[in-house]
Amino acid sequence: MENDIEQARASNMEEDKASGPNKGKDFDVGSASGIEMVTNQKIEREKATDILEKLDSEEKQMSFKRNGSECCIYSVPKPLRNVNGKAYSPLLISIGPLNRQNTRPEAMEKEKLKYFKKLTERVGMDKKKIIDILISIENQEERLRHCYSEKFESIESRDFVEMILLDAVFIIQFLLESKDHDNGPENFEPRMTFDIREDLMLLENQLPFFIIQEIYDQVNPPSQDATAIPFLDLATLHFRKYTFSQGVQTSSSVKGSRHFTDLLRNLMLNGAIQRSYRVYPMKLKYSAVMLRKAGVKFQATQDKCLVNIKFEKGVLKIPQLEVDHSFERLVRNIMALEQCCYPSEAYVCSYIKFMDNLINSAEDVGLLVRKGIILNRLGDDAAVSNIINHFCENIGDSYTCFGDISEKINGHSESRFNWRGTATIAAAILLILTFIQTIASVKSTF
Repeated sequence: MENDIEQARASNMEEDKASGPNKGKDFDVGSASGIEMVTNQKIEREKATDILEKLDSEEKQMSFKRNGSECCIYSVPKPLRNVNGKAYSPLLISIGPLNRQNTRPEAMEKEKLKYFKKLTERVGMDKKKIIDILISIENQEERLRHCYSEKFESIESRDFVEMILLDAVFIIQFLLESKDHDNGPENFEPRMTFDIREDLMLLENQLPFFIIQEIYDQVNPPSQDATAIPFLDLATLHFRKYTFSQGVQTSSSVKGSRHFTDLLRNLMLNGAIQRSYRVYPMKLKYSAVMLRKAGVKFQATQDKCLVNIKFEKGVLKIPQLEVDHSFERLVRNIMALEQCCYPSEAYVCSYIKFMDNLINSAEDVGLLVRKGIILNRLGDDAAVSNIINHFCENIGDSYTCFGDISEKINGHSESRFNWRGTATIAAAILLILTFIQTIASVKSTF
């Protein structure tokens, strides 16, 4: 005991000589106050250690962001969900942890197990390879969890890894079978295939591409199968039904895609004209019908990129927009992604805001349909107007990339309106003068 006290005394003296307000003073640690001081120093060191460990943990979390695995799969903000919650919720298949709390259709969970069984029965897929895949998921569990906006502390590690495996295998097998059969996998009815395809594009219903890619490469090693299609090409091919996909070739613009919703956005923006964003920009003041009255002409372009709108020499040139029964869910989820992940590059949100200003009624839609700018698969112009006019509810107006075009259109239209007003007055004066001259002529005759 005495040796311990002496050692504590010596240690304490050395520390006090180095720093502190009592530098150079000796303390009698054999006394109650001395022992209390040693105890307090120990507690302070423990607190400092806890703080250091916390900072170290936070630094590690930041390292995930620096390594490109930052959060990219979000819960849809409540203000957007309150407008149309059904647009963000899966109809048939739940993927990933964000929808795990919801009731998962038992039939589809069985389909996941069936697909997993198919995987284990494939040539070259022995038990060891399956274990290697599981270990790979386990090693990246922390990174995977950081990809989501929620923490999922209630989901245990084992359940999380199992969920990722079954969901990834289902996606891989569904895409492969869809590629081989035009109407989708043979074990699903066409309507079920349609619903699954729709569910796979939802923002909350995603797995990060990197883990699907890794499992896919282990199941279909490129070195062993030269005919195997790369996963990103397979995913791009799967979404060929959308007119804006611009073919099935994988361009550089989609190679950084982090999940299906992100891929769809990148396909939509493939070949987009680079535009500058403005804070609180000029908005388009006039609808399509009003612009036509002001002399603006409308032209549908062959450009496959929807956002490549141009205004040249009084002609508003807009790529064709197809509106079908998938349109609203698709656009709402891409807009939600932009609000969460690309707030200063929200090209799709900006495009929809422009179209919202251009369309105020069914008459505006009818005009754009006649000009070939809107391909209306719904058959009801009022329905299209209603959808577009509700997209921007609870979407901020502070940024857009179409402020410059809107300013040009406004200026052009207002000058034409003014010119028409001046011309009308001039015509009225001319008519009056002509009338007076006629009366004068009649009087001179008599």
